Amino acid sequence: MNAQSTHDLRPGTRAGLATFGRVLVARLGPGEDVLPAMERLLLDAGLTSGVILSGVASLHHASVRNITRFPDQWPIRDDMRKKSTIPGPLEILAMQGNIAPKPDGGIIIHCHVEFSVGTPAAVTYGGHLIEDTIVGTTCEVYVAELSGLDVRREHDDDTQTLEITMSPRLPR
Repeated sequence: MNAQSTHDLRPGTRAGLATFGRVLVARLGPGEDVLPAMERLLLDAGLTSGVILSGVASLHHASVRNITRFPDQWPIRDDMRKKSTIPGPLEILAMQGNIAPKPDGGIIIHCHVEFSVGTPAAVTYGGHLIEDTIVGTTCEVYVAELSGLDVRREHDDDTQTLEITMSPRLPR
């Protein structure tokens, strides 16, 4: 990417280059709540900035959140989101996302999933994974640590929420 190619991007757009460091490979057992278990494992490993490379699982049930509409003024409020808990058995078909430190400590796991319901129709659902997503038999997750780029979640004045920032950034 040359510096000139980024000049016509909108003000909130930013980018930086990183490399992959360590890779956390985890298996979550039956009954684990996926996000809290991942957070404990990541923090225990000292992995606070990374990319969810892959995740597959069988789930007892899954809880997701989806945006139903965008506001005239930011931020997106809870009444603009739909939270759903889908009973299982379910199979995660794809899991992706990122991990970044919060301003006040800890990490945010921003994770999206697609999963199928164990019925003859094999209906699929997806969304932003939230707590109360319970493992059925297993959940296997691979998370790569980011190196060479300081990625964080910080308050964004435009969207009025925590968005990723990074340093050093590519020139604009």
